[in-house]
Amino acid sequence: MRQGEAMAEIEQPARTSQLAGLAALRLFAAAEVIIAPPASVGINLAVDEMLVEAAGAQDRSVLRLWWGDRPTVVIGNSEKPEVVADLPACERLGVAIVRRRSGGGAVLQTAGVLNYSLTAPLASGLDVKAAFVAGALLLVEALARLGLTAQMRGTSDVAIGERKVSGNAQARRRGGLLLHGTVLYDIDMDLLEACLRHPPREPDYRAGRQHRDFLTTVRAQAPTATPERLLEALVAAALALGRQATADAFWRGCLTAGRGS
Repeated sequence: MRQGEAMAEIEQPARTSQLAGLAALRLFAAAEVIIAPPASVGINLAVDEMLVEAAGAQDRSVLRLWWGDRPTVVIGNSEKPEVVADLPACERLGVAIVRRRSGGGAVLQTAGVLNYSLTAPLASGLDVKAAFVAGALLLVEALARLGLTAQMRGTSDVAIGERKVSGNAQARRRGGLLLHGTVLYDIDMDLLEACLRHPPREPDYRAGRQHRDFLTTVRAQAPTATPERLLEALVAAALALGRQATADAFWRGCLTAGRGS
């Protein structure tokens, strides 16, 4: 799937103006891609915070890819743990609960969950929707490289058919943007259902379904896709989107110069 075709998979209600879409693509043009070494979920969230705090001051863009570690429930910035997680079950199963600084809903991080964290200076004209479109484009393009057709659903989900494979969130700090999300490569649905309650808010397309009926994984949809291939697909997608943004900026510059001559 080409980048233009990936854009077509972004659901109509979540589309932004052409200008905002270009601003979203530019997030990848200058991003340094880092594959992070193994670390705990808490450490990775702390690194996200450090990078977004520095992004504006240092004018540095980083796309960091990292895998989850020991099972950990990560809740959104404004969520109450007792509402979104089964606290007694988490304690019994030895599952830690940590809070991230971005919005969105609770997720279960495990070793089979691949995460991307994009930190960048906050560009003018890049509203919340445009940033979520950027994340969706990255994931749709990456999944296409594994032979999977995905699309943006709800506010910030990416789904294959009617089943969610990725959730995304963002935060803005001191002139910096943090856009991050998960890709479910493989996950223990029994553990997930034991630890996470049904969310108090849900996108329309979920239609009240339980976690195991609503979520899917890359492994379930593409059994021959290894974790290494998924990681490689995300790197390749980011580089492709960055090249597309650079080409778009070049041709827009040429057209502007032509009008002025």
